[in-house]
Amino acid sequence: MRSPLLARLLACLVALSMMRAAPGLAAPGGGEPVRGGVIHVATNAEPGTIDWQSSTATATRLVAWHIFEGLFALDRNYEVKPLLAQGYAVSPDGLRYTIRLRQGLKFHNGQPVTADDVVASLERWGKLSSGGQETFKAIKQVKKVDDGTIEIDLGRAFAPLITNLGDPKQAAVIMPKSVIEASGLKPATELVGTGPYIFKRWTPGQEIVLARNPGYVSRTEDWGGITGRKVAYADEIDFFPVTDPQVRFSGVSTGQYDLALELPQDLYPKVKADPHLTADIVRVFSWTGVVFNKAHGVFTDQRLRQAVLFAMKPADLMAAAIGPKTFWQLDPGLFFPEQKGVYSRAGAEIYNHQNLDRARALMKEAGYHGQKIIVMSTKDYTWNNNTAQVLVPELQAVGFSVEPQVYDWPTLLSRRAKQDLWDIFLTGFSPSIDPTAIIFFGSTWPGWYKSETLEQELAKWSSTPVSDAAARKKLMDQIQTTFYTEVPVAKIGNYFGLEVYNNTRLHGYTSYFDVRFWNTWVTH
Repeated sequence: MRSPLLARLLACLVALSMMRAAPGLAAPGGGEPVRGGVIHVATNAEPGTIDWQSSTATATRLVAWHIFEGLFALDRNYEVKPLLAQGYAVSPDGLRYTIRLRQGLKFHNGQPVTADDVVASLERWGKLSSGGQETFKAIKQVKKVDDGTIEIDLGRAFAPLITNLGDPKQAAVIMPKSVIEASGLKPATELVGTGPYIFKRWTPGQEIVLARNPGYVSRTEDWGGITGRKVAYADEIDFFPVTDPQVRFSGVSTGQYDLALELPQDLYPKVKADPHLTADIVRVFSWTGVVFNKAHGVFTDQRLRQAVLFAMKPADLMAAAIGPKTFWQLDPGLFFPEQKGVYSRAGAEIYNHQNLDRARALMKEAGYHGQKIIVMSTKDYTWNNNTAQVLVPELQAVGFSVEPQVYDWPTLLSRRAKQDLWDIFLTGFSPSIDPTAIIFFGSTWPGWYKSETLEQELAKWSSTPVSDAAARKKLMDQIQTTFYTEVPVAKIGNYFGLEVYNNTRLHGYTSYFDVRFWNTWVTH
């Protein structure tokens, strides 16, 4: 599943996790874990909400998964394992899943976690999340058996059920039933979860502060990722939105910040030259794409979406966005090459084949006659703004009339929810783990993609047993072929994350596709 570099990183992760799990063993470079202190994190963007069920944004998730947890979650190998669930059983016909909760679980407000909370949370997730909506198409009901057990009854076989319950994109996290009822389908403002850190305060534009959860009930397994043993060593985690990447870099270099996110990859040589800094290159990280408005405007016509695909030159876009080739790759997959069970190269004959004449022919066939195309990007993510600088002239070169609009990330998130305000926006997609949970396949996610062909293919996929690898490979190829035919999103390329931390203060940290600070401590 791994490239040589990622394999080495994961080997280090396993070794570090094992040392942390064994009391009395010193962790490399940090000695014994130390309780107390504050972890200072320089982020590049502020979230629109911290309600993880309500948002697919990375800026939400990297804060929220310290606060909230689901029944299942990904381990270090991106495989689903139990988290709040003790385990589950499946009926012989595959249509009933019985899920047992771990004993002693409590919310941050001191209330016990019960089946009523789980039922309410899952039903809300089924309405808010594109993956949840796809999952609930197969669900007849979610019901309480007793305070510690729920049952999920399916109307048809749905192989990805447990996988989707553990997907971190817009996660099926468990919150108190009272919070669910108070928030409805709007982003929750009462942020009560079960995680190792408790929401303390959020001062917009300045900081988000989390405090250690003294009553946290941890698992004991050394699974890594987002599940298994979690210890909150720090008293607090403070997230600071710092939009200027040079300021983030300077701050982590001087020790003002313990970790800096989303640094430009061309800073990598400076990071390597500083003995006080450690750089992690995260390969299973994100891929960038052009998202089309398929509910309003010219891109309701699939031929114009195809025209954009042929107008683009992914290598130029990735070089401008990311810089050194060490940090990106051209690849047609909806999934990453390391994800062997779902990776496909279908569409490779279309992806990365710039053809300006073909683009112009498609535009003429679709009757395009110079309508203005609004392209939204953000400077909060350096790669995003850099991508727009190349994409706009590429579109203009084939005859599109383009109006670029640049916003801060929260504003872009707000505007992309309105169908009449944009035609294209740029974003990145962190790893999905099943095609039924790919966020832009959902009809309610901004872009509003609806496809009878895709619906049929996803239904076949969800009814095909995981054990039938050959059938699943064929279906995945079909799904990806539909993706390149209907082009809900024009893929640009995979990029690898650069996380940089100050190793004189931050210890025990291991990389993943987003940062997390349990099992991590600071010397102070």
